[in-house]
Amino acid sequence: MKAADISFLILSTIVGVIAFLTSYNIVVGIVIFVLFLSYYFFIARKMFKKYFEKIDQIHCCYHFINSFIITMSVKNSLEDAYESATRITNKNFNDEVGELSTMPLEDRIVYLRKYFNLAIYKMFLNILTLYEDQGGDILTMSDCLMRETTRTEKSLTESVIIGNRKLFEFGLLWLMSFAILLFLRFGISDFYSQMVQNYMFIILLIAFFLVALMSIHLFVYTYTSIRIKEDKI
Repeated sequence: MKAADISFLILSTIVGVIAFLTSYNIVVGIVIFVLFLSYYFFIARKMFKKYFEKIDQIHCCYHFINSFIITMSVKNSLEDAYESATRITNKNFNDEVGELSTMPLEDRIVYLRKYFNLAIYKMFLNILTLYEDQGGDILTMSDCLMRETTRTEKSLTESVIIGNRKLFEFGLLWLMSFAILLFLRFGISDFYSQMVQNYMFIILLIAFFLVALMSIHLFVYTYTSIRIKEDKI
């Protein structure tokens, strides 16, 4: 089981225990636990998987384009440039490249457009076509593209840093909310036990956990959204 799976299993268990302790009802605790865990495995897990795969693709695309152009400018060879550009330590990318090994070199380069699915790779293909047709200095021709790939890589890195900072702030906010709820449960236990006997209070308590789950979904959606221009294939 992956670290993320274990982390959310622990989180779901903690939230389920809190739901049980604050509602005095084991059924409520189990239902909340199942809801949180089901949300992760059926929704959030797919979103995170797609997000991290996209990050890998962007990093690979940045490395591929820069290595290809630099090697091409030095050796003026498509074979050498492609070999240099595909020296990337990434399993998904290596598997994709391995499946293309039987295709002609030019077709492999064009086919990778589907894998990267980024506007900057389409720009790279246009420049490569122009270079093969008209010749010239590929470094000069690719100047704008190189700047754009660098800007894209920098923007992605900054986005990940900001996202992780927001994740910490979001987690801290809900940690404080749950801590306050537990304080009410144990700090004023006599009064709290009377409130729990009211069904309306239980409904509001369940609604609180549902709001927490909804806020987690909205955060995950925002966290996993990458605002990098994609290719319209």
